[in-house]
Order: sequence, then structure tokens, then C-alpha cells
Amino acid sequence: MNLEPNRLPRRQRGAVLFVALVFLLLVTLLALTAMGTSILQEKMTGGMRNRQLAEMGAESALRGTEAWLWTLNFTNAPDAASGEVIGQPLPPCIATSAHTCVQRPERNGGLKADVQSFRTSRTWVQAPRSAPRYRHTLTGLTGDAETASLATQPEVMLEDMGRNVPPGYGNQDGAIDPENLTAMRFYRITTRSQGGSAATSSVTESVFSSSNLTDTGIEAGSP
Repeated sequence: MNLEPNRLPRRQRGAVLFVALVFLLLVTLLALTAMGTSILQEKMTGGMRNRQLAEMGAESALRGTEAWLWTLNFTNAPDAASGEVIGQPLPPCIATSAHTCVQRPERNGGLKADVQSFRTSRTWVQAPRSAPRYRHTLTGLTGDAETASLATQPEVMLEDMGRNVPPGYGNQDGAIDPENLTAMRFYRITTRSQGGSAATSSVTESVFSSSNLTDTGIEAGSP
């Protein structure tokens, strides 16, 4: 009986293992890329949310202050609930002001340093002393309103920009000047608000014409 000679096993070159490792590497790279993209998108979404909250906070304080000014009853009767004097007009801000007041430009027409800083600073700054306070709470919200909670309460500043006079009449003071014939004045409201964190802040302004709100000796509450 003839026996076939023993066959030697073929040498393994590891091609399958190499291909498997390449595919594993590609899958790992794809997973890392997808994870990095998801994290980036989450950060972008959080940044957009923060910016929108800051804008909504500033806009809310701006419109709330406008409504407060437009609905003043021009009396000095105290509020029945809080005891605050809710009537107007507001006195101009001076160095010793302790109650809500209105900012005015310097004699040379320029703005006070703290007023200009509040309007233009890229970092978070507090409103000047005796500025109106926005009374609607927008911080520490819970329940359904929790996602709209802001890092800090919006800040409000009110400026008296001078008389609303026709073009060419100027804005100087004087007993017989024609601009004294009108009681309408320009007022500028500036509001600042942070988003859900201090990483984002927004500044909003509006200018409108209203009856004279100053120099009558009646203090006011908050918007």
C-alpha cells in the first residue's frame, strides 16, 4: 500500500489580519470624528441658546422700561402693595442721588464715564448708581420656565438726551428760547443682559420722545 507523502501546511502571511486592523482603524476614526462633531454641535447649540437668552433678557428689560415710563400716573401716591412711590417724573442724577434718577450729559455735551462704559463695554458692567431696576425676576427660574433663567438680572439705564425741538432750533437753555415752548424730551433706554451663563451678554437701546419726566421732585419706583 502506497502512502502519500505528508503535505506541509502553507505559510500564513497575515493578510486577513492586516485588512481587519485597517478596517478597525477606519471605524475608530469615524467614531472619533462623529463624537467630535456631536460635541462641537452641542457647544454651538449652547452658544446660540446663551446668545438668544441674553438678547431676550435685554429686550424684555427694554420693553418693560418703556411700558413703565409710558404708564406712569404722574402722582406721588404710594403703591398699595409695596408702599413704593410709583409716580413720576424722575429727578436728574447727581453725585448724592440715592433714589431712581435719570442720567444727563455733561455740560460739554459728552457722556459721563460710567454711562459711556455701560453703553459700550464688551465686558459685563453694572448700571450707574440709582439706575432704574427691572422688577420682573428673570433669574433662578424653576419648572417650565427654568430653561429661560438668566445668570444675572438685566440692568437698565435711563438717559435724558434733551428737548425734542424742530430741526435748526438747537438745544440751548434760556428764558425766551423757542425750544422752551415744548415739554417733550428725548429719552434713551439702555439695557444689558447675560444669557444662561456669564459667557454671553447683550446690549439693547431705544430712543423715544416723551413728556418731561424730570425736575418735579417726585421719586419713582422701578420698572
